[in-house]
Amino acid sequence: ATLAAAAVLYPVIISLNRGLIRYAKDLLRGNVELMQVLGSAVAMRDSDTSAHNYRVTLYAVRLAEAVGLDRAPMRRLIAGAFLHDVGKIGVSDTILLKRGRHSEEEARVMRTHVPLGVEILGKSEWLQNAREVVECHHERYDGTGYPRGLKGEAIPLGARIFAIADVFDALVSRRPYKEPLGFDEAMRLLEREHGGHFDPALLEVFGRIARGVYSEIDGAAEPVVTRILDELIKKYFFD
Repeated sequence: ATLAAAAVLYPVIISLNRGLIRYAKDLLRGNVELMQVLGSAVAMRDSDTSAHNYRVTLYAVRLAEAVGLDRAPMRRLIAGAFLHDVGKIGVSDTILLKRGRHSEEEARVMRTHVPLGVEILGKSEWLQNAREVVECHHERYDGTGYPRGLKGEAIPLGARIFAIADVFDALVSRRPYKEPLGFDEAMRLLEREHGGHFDPALLEVFGRIARGVYSEIDGAAEPVVTRILDELIKKYFFD
């Protein structure tokens, strides 16, 4: 009787298990799509395109791969890269898109995008994966960053990786308020912050891989960059 019952229940259990796996994958896919859509919407306010989010994520992932980041922290890094500026939803265009230097009060308002971003992420358990980058990507290795003034390895590794990628892409990209710098000039500016803004060990690794990644991404059409990023998302979230 036991064997007969097992024979009857086994295919039912297998079917339920497959259904649960499909449901879990669909839920994950929905969360990843939410991450991409929300991040791209914020990026388009700043630069009229979502390409910045794609590029900065690729730079960050390539650096993370070069230092051997594990799968789980890589997922957190990717989520954080997409959503790093989500708090800018709460910053007015007058300040966000201003040409030239911000006043002291405008700079204070700009800095509020970090706690605003953390607050937004708090509304989704899954999006909490992005928190360490969202909260800490403006910290500086020498302790002079914000919002908490974290120093050295007290800054989460993902945020230290992302900070290099973010500043590099900002330097070499055209924005409504600035022209792009060339690769060599951008790298010289990064090197000036060796041990200041940036983790010196990570910056050294980035210096070894940056030209190759830049050649892969710079000037590439957005669909090409999107395809490369989609492959990385598949690799780290679905394979």
